[in-house]
Amino acid sequence: MFSLILVLLALAGTSRAGVQEEPSWQTVERDLAPDALLVRLDRLVNVCVANYEDLTTDLLLGIAIANALLKGILKQPLQESQRQFVESLAKKCDFVESRIESTFNFPSGANAVVSKLLIDSNFWSLDDDLQPLGGVSGALPRRGRRRRSQLLGDDPQALMESYLEAIDAGGPSEQQSDECLSELLVSESENEYNATSGAAAAGGSRNLRRLTLSRECSAAMSLRKRSYGYHLTHKLLFYIVLARQRFANIDRSFVVAAERKLCEQILREADLIAGFDFPDLFRDLFMEQVFLCAFVRPPLPEFTNPTWLAAIVSWQNGEGCFKYYADEGDGVIGPNALTTHCSTHMTGVGAALLGLFARLQLVQ
Repeated sequence: MFSLILVLLALAGTSRAGVQEEPSWQTVERDLAPDALLVRLDRLVNVCVANYEDLTTDLLLGIAIANALLKGILKQPLQESQRQFVESLAKKCDFVESRIESTFNFPSGANAVVSKLLIDSNFWSLDDDLQPLGGVSGALPRRGRRRRSQLLGDDPQALMESYLEAIDAGGPSEQQSDECLSELLVSESENEYNATSGAAAAGGSRNLRRLTLSRECSAAMSLRKRSYGYHLTHKLLFYIVLARQRFANIDRSFVVAAERKLCEQILREADLIAGFDFPDLFRDLFMEQVFLCAFVRPPLPEFTNPTWLAAIVSWQNGEGCFKYYADEGDGVIGPNALTTHCSTHMTGVGAALLGLFARLQLVQ
């Protein structure tokens, strides 16, 4: 643990030393305009097309979500050249997304079941309840200054040590997350999950199936148990998927309140990471935090901060990918890498995030 802290603090120190004067709002506005984000997404998708046989489920999920957002953009009034570009990009995403059909021939494990059901652009449509980010124009809010973490006190090293100790605490684990998502999507078993979930949906609830989860998943996804890091974002993903379903015994207001509570907890962590100038160790997690909490309806406005988005897009490399620090190497492909320049999970999140912020700005 101590050696990890030293590495992190060195990364943070390097990051601070390399901080340059913040770009003007005009530069940020240009770099984060929807057309610029779509061009970035196109470069990323081209890498996926070129490496079609080697795509992982993490990357495919991000492409499927981006594809759903592109199809939402195509429902908006667009200039003809813009429409042609988005249509071409969506076709590439359709091709990449189709890889899931041959990834699992006979899905049996929880990961395979979840992958089959969630790597589907139709599941991730954001047509309902989507509002523009910045008023009528749908532009990003004009908040160009850097958010400074309110958590950074007199002893930032102690704070980071505490966070590093907490980040592995809580649940759900990655395996639990897959198992609970599988139960959410396909299970018919009985339990008492909805005891505190609020009133049943009014009107037509008799025609809807009831949500039933194992006691283990009810405990893992409990809002009363605090989680950190990826455990926390995995828990939020569960509630996001729940929000896209309809169950007779789950009230939508309960799900919305759960998403908001989790994003408020995530915001404290994201603020901390930003306060340390985005150390490489936490960039993949930070991207996941921003995407998920900008995706929920309604999003917390802090997660549409253009300064945060500008930092994220700056991490996209010349190959069009995002690369996690653990996959670093001179010509060596790491355990989570698609190519020497492309980490699969980080790039998948990047695809979804680029599509989301382009979609949020183009909604009318």
